[in-house]
Amino acid sequence: MVSQPDMAQFLRCVSRTHLRKTDVDCMLHFLQKDVPWEHLVMLAETEGVAGLLFHHLKNRGLIDLLSKSILRNLENTYHQTTQNTLAIVAKAVALSALLKQAQIPIVALQGLSVVRLYRDPGLRPMLDADLMVKPGDKERLKGLLWEAGYRTPYFMYSDRLSKDGLFLDIHTHILNLDRIQNRRYLFPEDLTPMWERAIPYFDQHDYLLVLDPYDNIIALAAHALKHSYSRLIWLADLHESLLSLADNPDAWEEMVERARFWKQERVVLYATILMERIFDLKVPVWVKSDLGIQRLNVFEKHLIRLKLRGLSSNELCIALWLCNINGIGNKLKFITETVFPRKEIMSQIFPRSSGKVKRFDYAKRIVNTIILLCKNLGHILAIYFRARKQ
Repeated sequence: MVSQPDMAQFLRCVSRTHLRKTDVDCMLHFLQKDVPWEHLVMLAETEGVAGLLFHHLKNRGLIDLLSKSILRNLENTYHQTTQNTLAIVAKAVALSALLKQAQIPIVALQGLSVVRLYRDPGLRPMLDADLMVKPGDKERLKGLLWEAGYRTPYFMYSDRLSKDGLFLDIHTHILNLDRIQNRRYLFPEDLTPMWERAIPYFDQHDYLLVLDPYDNIIALAAHALKHSYSRLIWLADLHESLLSLADNPDAWEEMVERARFWKQERVVLYATILMERIFDLKVPVWVKSDLGIQRLNVFEKHLIRLKLRGLSSNELCIALWLCNINGIGNKLKFITETVFPRKEIMSQIFPRSSGKVKRFDYAKRIVNTIILLCKNLGHILAIYFRARKQ
């Protein structure tokens, strides 16, 4: 019988652009089993790797193993991803001409920043284009987008704009410090050094930028942690980014240096440990040492181990972030602001027609927090019981 961990391990094997012999062996061994294809495809879509799954099955001549409905589902996902990716990139390039006239530079983040590493637009799904603008240019950019026909479909999320079914998500910081202020304990607020090292996304498009490859690895690691490593594709992005630098003998040293510059050693270390275990990435011992693996506490090691065993928790990032914050006072402030965010965020969590936050909303927030803690404890216990059975 194929279990959830079996399927998760299989998807880890195919979540790279180029399969190694060990990945192919893993793939063929898994496919000899009675595969629950519908469940597997749903899991692949959730993890953002359905395009990679289809790509490798097709290239290996294994699509005959799929029923017509499952094959059609995977093909549709692949073709839809291709269309979305090409449309988003084209829209970003077209937007750069407007930005040049207005002299407003923007930086492509997350999926848009790495999609070219996959070489096939059907392999890396994107729901929107994440763009970073300097804080002082944000309102001018939104005004420019409004004149270009973009609108805000959700009035409570004024930085998310849409046109012709394509969404732009406007950021002024890689961790959205302007919106969620307690993240100021986690990452420097001033990103000027990132802007100074940013490079053109395409030739002749000097107002559409992408972060320097090493700064982008830091940003991708922070983004993956922000989402508690909840999708495999975010770790695959990091893996592909590091592989793209393999020809540079100083790549690891440069990555460590940038992690140290941004005070993100632990964040990058978590990501490298996960990539080492999930993708069998060869990380030099000295890299992990310089990033501080000897200083990881028991709590951090335990949480990473749980994630590798299949823990699915949106709150994992909070626990790991706490380990990165210096000082008990700052930790307490971070927890307080996480449970009780400012009114603008509370009104998004508990939307009301009046837009006002009521007292019992805070009581509901406490109850919801307790429920989340209990659910996470349940997930952890389930992992332990499953491990004991094995």
